[in-house]
Amino acid sequence: MCGVFAITGESNNSGDIVLEGLKKLEYRGYDSWGIAVKGEKTIKGVGKISDVSMKFPSGNTSIGHTRWATHGAVTKKNAHPHTQGRVTLVHNGIAENYLEIKKGLPKKYRMVSETDSEILAALIDSLLKKDPKSALRKASKMIEGRFALVVMIEGFSGIWIVRRGSPLIIGRGKKETYVASDIPAFLKHTNVVNYLDDGELAHINGGSVEVFNIETGKPVKKRNIVVDWDQEQATKDGWPHFMIKEIIEQKETILNTLNHKSSVVEKFVNSMKKKKGSYMIGSGTAHKAAMFGEYLFAEVANRKINVVRSEEMKVFERFIKKGTSIVAISQSGETADALEVLEYGVKNGAKILSITNTPSSSIARMSDQHICINTGIEKAVASTKAMTAQMALLLLCAYSDGPGISYGRRILQETGANINDMLNPRYSKHIEKIAKKISKEENMFIIGRNSLYPMALEAAIKIQEVSYIHAQGFAAGELKHGPIALNQKGTICVVLGDDTQTLTNAIELKARGAKILGISPTNPDVFDYWIRVPDCGTAQAIATVIPTQLLAYYLAISRGVNPDMPRNLAKSVTVK
Repeated sequence: MCGVFAITGESNNSGDIVLEGLKKLEYRGYDSWGIAVKGEKTIKGVGKISDVSMKFPSGNTSIGHTRWATHGAVTKKNAHPHTQGRVTLVHNGIAENYLEIKKGLPKKYRMVSETDSEILAALIDSLLKKDPKSALRKASKMIEGRFALVVMIEGFSGIWIVRRGSPLIIGRGKKETYVASDIPAFLKHTNVVNYLDDGELAHINGGSVEVFNIETGKPVKKRNIVVDWDQEQATKDGWPHFMIKEIIEQKETILNTLNHKSSVVEKFVNSMKKKKGSYMIGSGTAHKAAMFGEYLFAEVANRKINVVRSEEMKVFERFIKKGTSIVAISQSGETADALEVLEYGVKNGAKILSITNTPSSSIARMSDQHICINTGIEKAVASTKAMTAQMALLLLCAYSDGPGISYGRRILQETGANINDMLNPRYSKHIEKIAKKISKEENMFIIGRNSLYPMALEAAIKIQEVSYIHAQGFAAGELKHGPIALNQKGTICVVLGDDTQTLTNAIELKARGAKILGISPTNPDVFDYWIRVPDCGTAQAIATVIPTQLLAYYLAISRGVNPDMPRNLAKSVTVK
């Protein structure tokens, strides 16, 4: 949540560079924005930074922020950067004890915003004597919660940065240094990075980088790491939106899962087989991928995996101990709720495993074993290609634990080929036509059975977040236990699958006036609309979820909504 970008170096157009970089981080927050060029007046605005076109004052050091509001309304005063005394900063995260900090500040500080961030600027300024490093170390120890700070201090050169829980990545240029909450911000300028770890602070000045441990104050050596991301992946490349681009990219990303070495997958699965239980955690879309994994491990490997939403794991912590394994699934690898679970697991001797799209993420680096899904940059807020890659990898894991990974590879190869054939312009046009016909509906229900049940939940999430239609997913067999009462004449019910039991449920819905949109390999008479998917056996859920993504996308377009920037949402949830 929130995009942070800064530069210090020889370039006198640093403000313009920060503006360009923040536009590439807009998926992290687009409520408001602000940029401060050192020694100049801070410029802020409400709305999307992608709409901003202006030149900034000359200067070689600048910091900027694109906001997803947590503390305080979406106003110009609450936009970052914030200044108190000699300190100007941008902040990602939440200071949980901000009221306590505010009470302890000298009376000379007057807040003009409603944010916890401005209070942190005042705190650092109040602690600033001669040495910024000491002030930042003291302030960091006083702040409770997860945060990242990027700080300019009047009278001191360069920029200071601090990390605890929220991501910060340093980009290394020859005569400039960049810092951002995600790599795409500076990928145009450099692909050489240093990863700041939790509990570290750094001073960047021109091409110089010094990193310190917050607790001890001692220097920390950092490796220069070359990131092999393609800058084109961070652009729309001719597509109208990132979401549709990333949906179509699943033609390649699902098959990319086959590039994982069998020995790596088998080692990962062996670590899951713990006598004291295995837990799989995730939030939102990642949780639905984990649910698919739960069904698949039961079906093909005869193994029970305990799937829990990351934010609901607290009550199950009593079962986490030595001999337990925890598998975290996350696109960004920075999800705050998952990190808390893993931190508890580490303290209690659990085996930590993870599946993310970012091998350098906090979750990946905390893990005993990590597998990267390698889908490339995913910029749309609504995750698509990352989810199906997570599911594809879980399929390989389940077969590795069951009849053998070679069986899983064959199924995935066939599924990938079928999806490649399915995702063509005519197919997209067919779904677009259906979306236009039903786009004025304000309520929609999706049902699925077995591994298609989590896909019904996922379809509902996608439709909710990008089209703003009230959509709900249900287990098909649960209809008669309450949800069918919501059905009335004309209600759109999306039915995933064509097995006998699910079709019986569709008939029951239609008998009560529902319009049935079926997504399945066959087209039974009960369907009013039909979207074909190939028959993919145990990988059916992977094939089935893709047309629901397209449906959500075209519903958004038909309703005049930008699917890349759904209201009130941001890409990476780094706060609780």
